[in-house]
Amino acid sequence: MLRVEQSRLLFYLLFAIAVTASVQLVGVYLVFASLIIPALAVRSCVTGAVWLGLLTGTAGYAAGLLLSALFDLPSGAVIVLTLTVLAVVVSRACASRARSNTQRKQKGAGYI
Repeated sequence: MLRVEQSRLLFYLLFAIAVTASVQLVGVYLVFASLIIPALAVRSCVTGAVWLGLLTGTAGYAAGLLLSALFDLPSGAVIVLTLTVLAVVVSRACASRARSNTQRKQKGAGYI
């Protein structure tokens, strides 16, 4: 069985290889947008952030590819655009939910 240090090293090595190969295939713009935008979208989510980030990325890619095919636009730019729009929607929804949870807790504690 792999120890924690070995499994982390293996993860980082595989991640480096995957990013390098992806950059060569689709470009640095799309790869780093795919890594960063879904993570930024769910940074204020309290629960389910990993699954929501995965769903945000998948939906952004699917919508971007669909819009690209329908309107004959460059797929990389459209994917990044749809990822960004979807990320803003998800981020605002998470922030709104976090605010309402905070207000509900404060009401229950007798602060408001």
